[in-house]
Amino acid sequence: MNDIAARSASSITRRTIVGGVSAIALALGLAHHSGLSAASAQDATPPAEPFGSDTVLLGGGALASVPGTELLLLRTTMTPGGAVPAHIHYGPFVLTVESGTWGYTPQSGSVKVTRAAADGNFGPAEDVALDTEVILTAGDFIFIENASQDWMRNAGEDDVVFYIAALNPVGEDFGVLLSELEMMGTPTS
Repeated sequence: MNDIAARSASSITRRTIVGGVSAIALALGLAHHSGLSAASAQDATPPAEPFGSDTVLLGGGALASVPGTELLLLRTTMTPGGAVPAHIHYGPFVLTVESGTWGYTPQSGSVKVTRAAADGNFGPAEDVALDTEVILTAGDFIFIENASQDWMRNAGEDDVVFYIAALNPVGEDFGVLLSELEMMGTPTS
């Protein structure tokens, strides 16, 4: 994966897949806070390869209270017009959008989205249907309780910046492209 700087806290040489950009540029004019903004998966198509993201590990460490896991804090900036193809995550995480318009399509797992309200409070958490893109903007966040498979894209005209707090198996990448798993002969479902 090109342009990806984030690594496992326990193994700085390990790769992490969190963001990327492709030449596919699809802008959706979906309303931000009018319920669960979504588009069908066919409205946005994942690219074959990720391109143009910058992910930085801000901090992390192994958890004595949860043996075999580490807590990671990551920051990703994604340039306009692209996406990251299908990939998997091995543990739970929270992702919050700081700026931009981010499109997220879960393919497995249980995902809840919470919208930021203008008054600084949050709306209720809502389930996100699998294979349906949800659009998030500044202050919105998603929570994934278990391992998941998904893909994502920058759905706007400005950079997207988001933060991820993840509980991850020690030494494992935060995310792995399905195409890489298939090359290694690892089952993806």
